[in-house]
Amino acid sequence: MKEQYYVALDIGSSSVKIVVGEKFHDGVNIIGTGQTFTDGVSKGMIRDFDLAKSGIIDTVKKAELIANIDIDEVFLKVPITNSNIIFETETLRFSGRDTEIDGELIEELLENIRFKEISEDQEIVTVFPVSFIVDDLHEVEDPKGIIARESLTVNAGIIAVDRTLFLNMGNCAAEAGLNIIDVTSDAYNYTHILTESEIELGSVVMDIGADLTQYAYYKDGALRYTGIIPAGGNTITQVIANEFNTDFHYANRAKEQYGHAFYDRAPEGERVVFPQNSKDEDLEISAKDLSDVIEVTLEDMFMEIFEDLARAGINDISGGFVVTGGTANMRGVRDLLLDIVSEKVRIHIPTQMGARKPEFSSAIATIESGIRFDELLDYVTIDNHESDYDEAEETIEEEKQSIFPSLFKERKEQNKNRDVAEVEEYYIEPSDETHEDDSYIENEEIIETSHEKDESPKEKEKSDFGGFMKKVFKNLFE
Repeated sequence: MKEQYYVALDIGSSSVKIVVGEKFHDGVNIIGTGQTFTDGVSKGMIRDFDLAKSGIIDTVKKAELIANIDIDEVFLKVPITNSNIIFETETLRFSGRDTEIDGELIEELLENIRFKEISEDQEIVTVFPVSFIVDDLHEVEDPKGIIARESLTVNAGIIAVDRTLFLNMGNCAAEAGLNIIDVTSDAYNYTHILTESEIELGSVVMDIGADLTQYAYYKDGALRYTGIIPAGGNTITQVIANEFNTDFHYANRAKEQYGHAFYDRAPEGERVVFPQNSKDEDLEISAKDLSDVIEVTLEDMFMEIFEDLARAGINDISGGFVVTGGTANMRGVRDLLLDIVSEKVRIHIPTQMGARKPEFSSAIATIESGIRFDELLDYVTIDNHESDYDEAEETIEEEKQSIFPSLFKERKEQNKNRDVAEVEEYYIEPSDETHEDDSYIENEEIIETSHEKDESPKEKEKSDFGGFMKKVFKNLFE
């Protein structure tokens, strides 16, 4: 059977990144990456549609070259910007019938929550289970295979994002020729860079990008709070440029080559030369002087995060702080944060070959989210004994009842179709015909249904989205 690849699309604060991975034992094996810096994106949002589209296309080509596969389906991750987190409880009743819990029942529970309307301005992008309760008796993490007679309840978290941000990112990806299999929020994805003890005890993830710093707090096994500050590595670079009267380019090069975030441990003997904007003579400073500026700027960013956490009543961070993102590459970041807080601090750098850079942490975590949901909902199970006709009839009925075609169901159907194609490829038997080259495939016909007739006039106005994306964003125009 062919390998199943997971492709994450990360529209970041200054660049577009693609990471291609596959499930490997209990982790992820990275087989390809791509990154393109572009002015088309800023702070995790589309700034210039055409530039962002070109950036996505270029990044896909780079990743395809390294991974040696064709990329047309991706998992889109969305930033924490303008996110809202709430928790909901949903229950399925079985009326005393012995019912074995499977992926479809879990899917139905999560779907019921996904259909709920949060607000006119926000769209639910991630529904993640915190725990399941079987027959109101015992709490489990994964109930598949358990027999229930009365009920299955899920305590789930909901992450909703700004509709406009979501729509623009998805539309841009679609225009670049990509089909979105599912969408997850960074707020949920960050759980995959934490250990179980960090999630339980109370930890804060800080993802310091170029123009945006995202942070999220986890406690008792689940996401509890998120926030952003509109500052990042470029903020530090701009302060250096202003302080030493030099161009942004020279300031950024000096930061990357000589920068140290903790003054006390900055090297003594290193010298840094800055070409000046207003005079011919270059300015020469010590690495200590450069470190002083970096430390003050980064400390201000940390303090802004701490103040927001305090306002939210978050004071138990026994699990410590985890710092990632491109700026985490700078020397001294951990030392500075340790000097400010009394909790544990670690820098998260992915361990996968080919992606050992903190700027890839979020994209890799997106892949891990995709694998997590595929395992939970049994999306990759092959079953050739079900009636395709009955299944098609059931799908039609479900679509009539829903205005938002489920990304879960899209993924399940795509995986099933992929699996059936692979079965056809490998289970070819010789026919009774006399021609040696003839063969036949013994498989049931797959019935496809079209739902174009259900589109509203407003949806038709947006028909340039095309294909899957038109269905994904269908309810945005209701």
